[in-house]
Amino acid sequence: MCSRFWLVGLLAASFTPCPARGTESLAPSEIMARRRGPEIFNAVSHAMRQWGSSLHHNGMSLFLATVPEGVLLHHGNNGPESPTEPDWLAFEIEHAEHFARGGRGPPPPGGKPPKGGQTVPQFTLGGMERNHHARDPQEDEGNDPHGYLHTYRTSRPLQFLYIDGMGGGKTTMGTLDTQDLLLRGKNSSQEEERPWDRPLSESGPPPRKGGGPMDERQRAEDLCELCRQWDLQGVIRMEAGFEIIKCDFSDGLDEVQALQRPDYTGSQQPGMPGLGSLESIRGISERYQGIGSHRVIIDFGSMVSAFFFPVNLTNSDRKRPDLPRLTSTSQAELAGIKAYLAGVIREQRDQSSPPINWQDISDMIVGRYADRIQYMAEEVGSIDTMAAEVTFLLTLFMDHSTKNPDIGAAIERCSNFYIRSIRPQTEVDRLIREAFGVVTHHICETLFRIREHVVTDPTPDQLSLAASTSALRALMEFLKWTRFKRCPPCGLGEVCTIPMWPMGTVQQYNTPRCTNGTNSEDGDSYWGHRRPGPPGDGPGRRPPRTV
Repeated sequence: MCSRFWLVGLLAASFTPCPARGTESLAPSEIMARRRGPEIFNAVSHAMRQWGSSLHHNGMSLFLATVPEGVLLHHGNNGPESPTEPDWLAFEIEHAEHFARGGRGPPPPGGKPPKGGQTVPQFTLGGMERNHHARDPQEDEGNDPHGYLHTYRTSRPLQFLYIDGMGGGKTTMGTLDTQDLLLRGKNSSQEEERPWDRPLSESGPPPRKGGGPMDERQRAEDLCELCRQWDLQGVIRMEAGFEIIKCDFSDGLDEVQALQRPDYTGSQQPGMPGLGSLESIRGISERYQGIGSHRVIIDFGSMVSAFFFPVNLTNSDRKRPDLPRLTSTSQAELAGIKAYLAGVIREQRDQSSPPINWQDISDMIVGRYADRIQYMAEEVGSIDTMAAEVTFLLTLFMDHSTKNPDIGAAIERCSNFYIRSIRPQTEVDRLIREAFGVVTHHICETLFRIREHVVTDPTPDQLSLAASTSALRALMEFLKWTRFKRCPPCGLGEVCTIPMWPMGTVQQYNTPRCTNGTNSEDGDSYWGHRRPGPPGDGPGRRPPRTV
């Protein structure tokens, strides 16, 4: 499948390391923070945001995150009892509702009821009993045929490890690298099972017993063992919605209600949206720009990112140099990053002083420049308009008390405008400040260069305009801001859609589009799996649900 991916021309050099050095001295580096400034800026900007984390889905960063007291969380399963072992919580009702299914489950992808009395997989939010093949009806004897939706309220502030990117996506594209290679210490050469690659009707051996998709059950156990060592409650990740792997449901949660859901009788029930339906995507889209209502507080001063370290993050897939991977990072280097993370957690876990909100600062920078840069790069076609736009952005930083303003000083003022007053509290703050400084300096330097083309030059011409447009497009590629990708205005009965595991197509990645839910899966799967059922089966064409 030949596909043109957005920003595929990104220089792979930004993910390659500085000259090798002994791993015993592996430490975060201001040099690497400057070299990977855009990646660090975007990791901060996209934290706990569905849109940016979906488009930049290979997360390389981890943060301490607190869920305050009184936050509502949801869990779907096939019984009224709360889990007694590590299991999953969803922030959104629609997310958990997908797993509030009984032993007989909902209809399979495509919407058609099972044939011959066969049952379909039981989808619980935790995925402990999943089987991606049709089961013998006798296997469900004794199981409650109903689904239950549980709602919990946090009884005190709970601290988690937030794994950025699409950390809940069970793919081989790199979405699991941070969890499997860095946190769990697995070898990148180990082959993972991909049970959803087979349609439900296809014969073959079942996936690992109790393992869930791509070792998900064991992954949860391993992550919870780490969290117990670090005195954390579990991890926060994202797929098509944000989720928590909660290691102990009896600690810090009060159950508000556990109600039986409607029975499934072979067709989708009215008011019970399926994955990929309009209402399901609408619920997810509400979190495109943030989890909302201060439900998660991120300590940006605790950020530990592979981008900070002089390690090789090159993707071996030459078609996707824009996606960083940990597969070329040595196990010794990964162990060094993990040890550094453990130290940061020990230092920051009980900090009472409020951290610097670097995401707010990133929002100020993106809000100031993103739309104007894109407008000038893609729509401005006259020298006068280009000159007016760039003058508007830069006049603030120029001292016109002299006939020839000092442009170097103006660029410096522009570069430091949003970060000048920041006083770093931690080593991580200093690294983030270095990264932000690189981003703002590149923006300001580019804009002043354009000013030379269309304002300072006494006789600007079409070549001046072309040079300006070229510089702006190069700036957009350098920044890789996901705000540059957007849908046209959608109708009230539509939602702007991008790939969010396990949903989404290549076409939606390249050009986000509005959907009413009936055409959300038209096109080639972005995640590379084969969908069950023939083309034309409607919105059910997706891999089995595997949180």
